[in-house]
Amino acid sequence: MKKIRSILCLIGNYMPPKLNSFFYKLAGVKFNISKVWIGNNCYFDVPFPEYITIKDNVCITGGVTIVTHFDPTVGVKNHPIKKYKKKVILEEGVFVGPRTTILPGVVVKKNTFIQAGTILTKSTNENSIIFGNPQKEKQKLTKNLVRKINNQNKNYLI
Repeated sequence: MKKIRSILCLIGNYMPPKLNSFFYKLAGVKFNISKVWIGNNCYFDVPFPEYITIKDNVCITGGVTIVTHFDPTVGVKNHPIKKYKKKVILEEGVFVGPRTTILPGVVVKKNTFIQAGTILTKSTNENSIIFGNPQKEKQKLTKNLVRKINNQNKNYLI
């Protein structure tokens, strides 16, 4: 059963949106297919997809990588850091920008906006904008800031 889940997750990594969600769900990723968007060319950790939890109203854009384990034993003998696996949780209202990498044990708190190319090594705070490598918190998403962003972007809405 474990190998089948890994294969389903691997297939999902190469499928287009909506179809990839179906394979991720079968592989064991915990989320509601109708309330989550997962973009093209994402990579969800193949050996342990069941360690990924995605809450409602989350948008994961293209090229996002979610890693849930570290195992150097195949390539490096006697590595000082032993293998481990940790859960990754994306709470409600999270937006994950393109080419973001989320590492094991990270909890992305509610209403967090992650800018493109960010590498998350630690959990975030609620209502924040995260960017960079190493990750930095730019500012809190306040009602005024959200209103300002929405006003700037309303010209781009179809």
